[in-house]
Amino acid sequence: MLSTGFRLILLLLACSVCAFAQFGSFGDIPIEITADGETTFEGGVAVARDNVQIHYGKYSIYCDYAEYNPETRDVLLVGNIRLYTPNEVLTGQRALFNLETKQMRALEFSGARPPLFFNAFSLQAPSMKEIRVKDAFATTDDSSKPDFRVRSRSIRIHTDSWVVFVNSTLFVGKVPIFWFPYLWANIKNTGFEFLPGFDSRWGAYILTAYNFPIGKGDAIMGRVRADYRGKFGAGFGFDAKFKYGKEDRSYGDFIGYYAVNSATTTTSGAPGEPSEKKNTDGRYRVTFKHRLFLTDDIYATADLNLLSDVDFLEDFYPNEFRLDPQPDNYLSLTKWEEFYTLTLMGRWQVNDFQETTERLPELVFDFKQHQLFGLPVYYDGESGVAQLRRSFSDEQAFGQNGFPNYQSFRFDTYHQISAPTQLFGWLNINPRAGIRLTYYSESGTFWEGGNSPVTEVDPNTGEIQVLQNTARKQRSPLNAPTNDLQTGGAVTRPVANLGVEVSTKFSRTYERIQARWLGLDGLRHVVQPYINFSYVQNFGPAPDEIYQFDRLVPSTQLTPIDFPQFTGIDTIDTWAIARFGVRNRLLTRRDQRTLPWLTLDTFFDGNFENPYTDASMSNIFNNLRFQPVPWFSLELDTQLPLVAEGFTEVGTRWRFMPTRDFSFYVSNRYIDGNEFFSDNSQVDFSAYYRINRNWAVSLYEQYEFVSNVLQYQRYMIHRDLSSWVASFGAQVRDNEGGDTDYGVLFVLTLKDAPQVTLPMQFNQATSPVEPSSSN
Repeated sequence: MLSTGFRLILLLLACSVCAFAQFGSFGDIPIEITADGETTFEGGVAVARDNVQIHYGKYSIYCDYAEYNPETRDVLLVGNIRLYTPNEVLTGQRALFNLETKQMRALEFSGARPPLFFNAFSLQAPSMKEIRVKDAFATTDDSSKPDFRVRSRSIRIHTDSWVVFVNSTLFVGKVPIFWFPYLWANIKNTGFEFLPGFDSRWGAYILTAYNFPIGKGDAIMGRVRADYRGKFGAGFGFDAKFKYGKEDRSYGDFIGYYAVNSATTTTSGAPGEPSEKKNTDGRYRVTFKHRLFLTDDIYATADLNLLSDVDFLEDFYPNEFRLDPQPDNYLSLTKWEEFYTLTLMGRWQVNDFQETTERLPELVFDFKQHQLFGLPVYYDGESGVAQLRRSFSDEQAFGQNGFPNYQSFRFDTYHQISAPTQLFGWLNINPRAGIRLTYYSESGTFWEGGNSPVTEVDPNTGEIQVLQNTARKQRSPLNAPTNDLQTGGAVTRPVANLGVEVSTKFSRTYERIQARWLGLDGLRHVVQPYINFSYVQNFGPAPDEIYQFDRLVPSTQLTPIDFPQFTGIDTIDTWAIARFGVRNRLLTRRDQRTLPWLTLDTFFDGNFENPYTDASMSNIFNNLRFQPVPWFSLELDTQLPLVAEGFTEVGTRWRFMPTRDFSFYVSNRYIDGNEFFSDNSQVDFSAYYRINRNWAVSLYEQYEFVSNVLQYQRYMIHRDLSSWVASFGAQVRDNEGGDTDYGVLFVLTLKDAPQVTLPMQFNQATSPVEPSSSN
């Protein structure tokens, strides 16, 4: 959370740097000087008096008196100076500027670049890369008596976006609120951060951080942190962001954090059971992310995350945990060209509590679709070799034993040709054919139940025979394996695919349809029916006889039926699937542009043979987008069953602002009858109502109808304080079986710059400000 004083001075920095950097072209453009009074040339110096006007390009200067020395290229401006640029107005009483060296000195300078207003007693620019200001005031309150302002005794501004403040104070009215003896900052990072608050998970807490440059400029930014959480104890950390190389294309992040005495750790229990509490000391995190461009077309990528325990991110970085609960660990080297990409990757199980498909390493050559020898035929393909190992978590989740790891060398190559064409000027046809060959040095099968099948070797044939067929129930490729593994030898799996995609497009224009209240200025209806048929023949072993590394992940959406979009290499089996669909678009004119008024995409799969489902047809999908006017929008995504094996899913999101003072948002996600996902019916509702010019209220609620639980509540009161909006409220999160989180919120937001907030926050339960987050 950035403090207000920092933000305001940064706005001053942006304004000043932009304004004075524009002087750089002053000496490169012919100068036009006029005056109402006498204009003379004395001792080699041009002098103009009374209403002096200086024009150069898009910039104009007005003053009472001006001198210009062609030899030294000094320009002296005196009295009622007004400088007009395309973005701001600057005023002053005395300024000296050198057109050759770009050095500048000024007294009693002030200016405005909305939303910022500022003034300074003196300004000195040794060069256009550095500006020194003394006794400066800044505010965003456009008033003769501003509610707040920042006063700084000394500011050193560098035009590469960083600045040093000395002896700066934030005032509210005439009352000083915060003092900064010394502060380094730039546009994206402030020097000092201080955030107190309370959260039911953390207890009372104080988060502090200090940002500083390492070396010159802001190419390497460091951050040291010292925090205290009532329920987790003290924590310390160091972060760094860096950029370098040509056009700063190479960049990276480092995050290091150590909790000294983390007294309480939350460990998730089985479904429906409360979380387990345990004591842990010395918890930590080390993260390193880097993108390094070795040449213009060769780059290396690193993403490494070392965690002390499975609950660390949830306890200390809850926002990050919700987005990525299991961060990756890999190194890669990529060669990119217009027609191909070559990637060498290594992935490891750095954290033994995370299941990982390790690549030790993997080399993949991806050839992008390219026309062959000028013929109407296109080729694309990919080939890869990898030493793979699937390493399971050592955590005993829900009372189950750990799974045995398995590994194999895999060689995979795929080649496809296509011939897109158009018949009769309206029918688009794209036939395709491909072949794939995959070799595994090891194979095996997971067996359902606690026992492996009993087998014996036939003495005549040498074949392995299963004696207990009742135990031989193999797992579906989509289901998680149990802990009983039957190993095998090397296998080769050839696969062929054929397919064709057919589509066309029709449209009709209705110019007479005019309805302003519906946002209609003419209407064009575009209809695009399409069919995509895909046939795949597996000539080798079935997926349940192959170790699963790149596999399908359960999802409510349809599986891709084209290659290389289908990435579950080890799950490929024989299929024959046709995808039927039609896209409808209604277009209208608005603001001299053609905009979508309503779009609807309807599609479903016909499963002649589908190894991943027993249903003869998929659900029918409808994705609708409707925004007739800026103050209303509707998104509706549905899938409804066409056969008994199907399930229902509905997602709705709509926004409505019926008046200037009232707006609300409603969303719903409903799912019923899916074998991989629990039944769910969640409704989110938020509303904002402005009572009058000074007061407003808002609320946000999240309700789960299946379990009849109000999962989240937040209620706020907002008070308009001229340039600021003060918001105060409370929130509750029900974790359904776990602890209930409570939070109190108090936020002051600058209306003209909403990213500016005072360093106060009490909303850790929902959106905690984490040690490494940028706000």
